[in-house]
Parts: sequence; C-alpha cells; structure tokens
Amino acid sequence: MASIRLTLPLGLISVVWLLQGCIGVAAHSSTYAIKASERDELRPFAESGDAQAQFELGRSYCCMGPGFDTQVATEWLCKAARQDHAGAMFELGRIYAGDVSRTLAPGQKVMKALRAQRSTRHALMWMMLAEQHGNEGAVAKLEAFRKDAAENVAREAEVMAAAWQSEACEYREVFPQTSEAGSGAKE
Repeated sequence: MASIRLTLPLGLISVVWLLQGCIGVAAHSSTYAIKASERDELRPFAESGDAQAQFELGRSYCCMGPGFDTQVATEWLCKAARQDHAGAMFELGRIYAGDVSRTLAPGQKVMKALRAQRSTRHALMWMMLAEQHGNEGAVAKLEAFRKDAAENVAREAEVMAAAWQSEACEYREVFPQTSEAGSGAKE
C-alpha cells in the first residue's frame, strides 16, 4: 500500500513534467509566430532610427531556436543601446551572461544554458549601463553578476563601461569564432 501511495505521486509528477515540455514547445512556437508577424511592422521604424522599434525588433530575434538569431538580435539591440535605450542595454547584459532562453520548458532552458556563450565582462558592462540609465531589473542582476565575477573582470568591465560606445557590441564582435550561439563558456 505504501508503494502505491509513493508511485502515484511520482507518476503524476513525471507526467506533469513531460507535458510541461510539450506545452513549452507549443508556447515557444506560438511566440515565434507572433514575433515574426510583428517584425514586418517594426522594421521600417527600426531602420529609420526609432530606438524603441530597434529594441522590440531585437527582442523578437532573441535568442536561440528556429526563427531566432542571436546575431541579428544583438545588431538591433546594439543600435537601440547606442541611443541610450536602457531596456536594450539590459537585454545585451542578459544575452552576454548566457541567459538566452525565453522558453517555458525546463529541459529546453537547461540545453540552451549549456550551449550559450558567456562574456562576464560584457554582461557586467551592459548591466552597469542599464542600471545607470534607470533600468530597474538591472539592479538585482548587476548585484548577482558582481558577486560571481572575479575582481579583475569586474574592474575591466568598469573600464569598458566608461568607454562603452567604442566597445564590441554585436554577438560576432564579442565572440568572433562563432556565427551563432555556440557551445562552451567564455571567462
């Protein structure tokens, strides 16, 4: 009787976990369809220099999976960030921290996290800038990044932040050996 009581909850948990992966894939696919349809509307505004449209277009391409392109995402986010868009700065910090998954499925989050490249220097720099430009989400992220970063890396990020307009921004500039979100961690 005790094994039945234990087996039933474990079986139920397993089914829920498996279904969560399916639901995550379905939600992720529908998110892509929505984002892809919005791209055509955003592009003319983004191309004319509208920082908010550049930010939204960049987010629509972020970050991994079918229909997404981290390089294109960072191209648009960098354009917005260069116009002092705090949200774009936050997204760039998130991307360079290796947080490239927006899916609901835990298994997909793990796989994407393992494949994501990371640059602690760039993540710190962009989060510092996002905080300086008033992004509230950057405060907690920046605190966590600073705790995890080596002291010399944090100092380098501060130097980079002082001259951020001339720093590498796009994905291929930061990770020249890859064309897309590849494998392995930097720094």
